[in-house]
Order: sequence, then C-alpha cells, then structure tokens
Amino acid sequence: MNGRLDSSRQRRLLLDPFQEAKAESVSQEEVPVSVSLKSYVRDQVRRNAERFSRPLRIARGYGEYQKRRRVAEAVLPSASYDVNALQVEGYLRIEPPPALVAELVAASRRKLTDVPSLPQSRNKAFFSQLLESSDLAVDSPFMRFALDEKLLGTTAHYLGVAPFLESVELLYSKPIQGQPAQSQQWHRDRTDRRIIKVFVYAVDVTPRQGPLSLLSRSDSARVPELLFHYVPDQQMARYVEPGRTVALTGPAGTTIMTDTQACYHLGSRCQEPRLAYVAYYSSGFGYRPRERSWKVPEVARSGLSPLQRLALGSL
Repeated sequence: MNGRLDSSRQRRLLLDPFQEAKAESVSQEEVPVSVSLKSYVRDQVRRNAERFSRPLRIARGYGEYQKRRRVAEAVLPSASYDVNALQVEGYLRIEPPPALVAELVAASRRKLTDVPSLPQSRNKAFFSQLLESSDLAVDSPFMRFALDEKLLGTTAHYLGVAPFLESVELLYSKPIQGQPAQSQQWHRDRTDRRIIKVFVYAVDVTPRQGPLSLLSRSDSARVPELLFHYVPDQQMARYVEPGRTVALTGPAGTTIMTDTQACYHLGSRCQEPRLAYVAYYSSGFGYRPRERSWKVPEVARSGLSPLQRLALGSL
C-alpha cells in the first residue's frame, strides 16, 4: 500500500461512504446515551468546580493575562471583522471568506486523500479527526489559517483578550446507524466564559451533510442551566421551537465563527459525509487546563506577530 486513498475510494468517501463507514465504525447504538442520576450530579459538581478554577488560573498567570488584555485593546477595528453579529446572535458567517480559505480547502481534501485509513474516535463513532502533529507546523495551511491576523483580531475583540489557540482539527463526519449521540445532540461547550470556534467547510454542505446547527444566543438563554450536558431534541423542544434552529449550510469554503459556549449547537447528523476544518480559541484562562502546549521553533517564533505568539502560548 502506498499510504494514499485510491481515486475510487476518495469518491466513495466524499459522495457515498455508507458501506465503508459501516465497516470501519461501530454502530452508534453501541454507544450508551442514557445518563444516570449519579452521572448527572457528578457532571454538575465538576461544572461548578471548573468555574471556580478560572480566577485561580488568572491569579497564577496574571502577568500573561494582563498582556493578553493589552494586546487585544491595541487591535484596530480595521484589523478585525465586525463582531456585532457575534455579540448579538452568537455567530458570524464571514463573507467573503478569508483569503486563505481556497488553499485550506484544497489542503483538507488532499489530507483526506492521503490518509491510509480513517482514525476511529474512542467515543464518537460518527467522525474521524484527520490531522496529525506533522500537519501542525506553523507554516502549514492548517496553522496559517488558524493564525490569520484578522481572525485573531476578531476573536481578541470578542473575548476581550488575545486568544489562545486550543486546537486545530479536520473532522470527517460519516453516516452511521442509530439515534443521535454525544455532540450530535444539543450541547454547549462549557470550557470558558466565552470561546470561539471557526468552522470551514471543505465540501459543499447541505442538510444531508449534517451542517453545524445552532440556536441563537437569545434562544439558548431560554434553556435552563441545570440540564444534562447533552440535550435530546424532544427535551430541547420544550424550551425552543425546532423551527428556530439555524442550520448553517453552504458551499465549500463557507466560514463561520461562533461562540459555542453561548449557543446550543449540534452537528454531524449525516446522510452523506462532511469534511470540515475547526479552529478553537479561548482566553487561555478558562475553566480547564489548556488543551495543548504548542512547540514553536525560535526561528519561526521570530516572524510571528504579538497576536500570533500569544495564540501559541509564547510571550
């Protein structure tokens, strides 16, 4: 084997993956979706304990936190997209998409072609994360997009601090049997007071590809706080009319910024496969430890802006 997907397999992955998806993943019915009272109580205790950890992290890293605030305050309005939609609705469709999108889409499709097999998520059978450490060099298309100055500036304006880049992923979502589970159900990402995730579709996404779907900030605020982390459709319908769901469909290159802490959302309810890039930003002083520590060679660090260095955790 040469380590690449042949052209016929690539077509199956992008157009008709049902047979391969069933062969490479477990049935979703095998993933437990019920939550016991004990699990619920444990989740609520953990959720509240994590909130208390944020001021402690700020106190320990106060110098860095203040620097992040100063750098964010120095970002000019012309160096960011209009954050009004983010502040009001909780999401922003960037139109036209950033200049690097075409290169990112092409690189994402090549990556899908190059993987010898689809990695299997431990508890989410419906998608595979395709990027490896070798794909995350600072000069790679995946990282150059995540470090785009205008995206970082917009995120800094919204968060009030220069953001930290928590993760960069390329997610191949595939149709499988069973009821929606985990992030296919309604949920919020309760990892910081505000967070930003940037989604870029690498293929055309219609309702059949399981688009990112969300409730606006105001609709999400109508949902009681003390619910299970994952909320099924029937329960969500008690608080918000299903017709108020915003399904973010669009052609390849569609770019969406959203605060997934503020907005209930779901995705990957696929009848046909979806390929999407996701960059995740936080304040760097959230409710949990940072997801990763970026290793940036000194020669690469010297060419980065203050926003980019802080995104990678370099002061």
